[in-house]
Amino acid sequence: MPIIIVILKVLSTDLNERGYGSLLLLMAVLLLIIALQFLEIGLLKKKGNLYRGTFFFGRLLLKEKINLQSKTKVSILKLTKRQKMAWFSIANPDLALSYYRNDITLLNNKHTEKEVLVSLDNEALANKTIQFLEENFGLIHEVYSPDFS
Repeated sequence: MPIIIVILKVLSTDLNERGYGSLLLLMAVLLLIIALQFLEIGLLKKKGNLYRGTFFFGRLLLKEKINLQSKTKVSILKLTKRQKMAWFSIANPDLALSYYRNDITLLNNKHTEKEVLVSLDNEALANKTIQFLEENFGLIHEVYSPDFS
């Protein structure tokens, strides 16, 4: 919102070359912020390797190879997250929205090392992801239980 206000302020003034340059820069920043809202993170299998991909409207932008050398297990960690509200109320000042996330996590044999692959809202989609990882990469689904001995 502040960028839009600044753009409107710049438009209301008499612009010279420098003003048009700053206006173009502000609009590019605004478009970048809007584009970031449509990015999605997912998993990708390519030539037998596992990648974490960043997608924009279904098109792959970036991919990062995930090392499965020491990670042989996979688990779903169900976490409760909280997001504070942007307003303040005298009657109930600590308003927060609670929601659940399903973190698909790679684990070593003793479950002492973990690496979050993706974080999903939908539990059914998390189970499908676990099934995909088991079938394509030979990972074993286990309940998270670290052994520190």
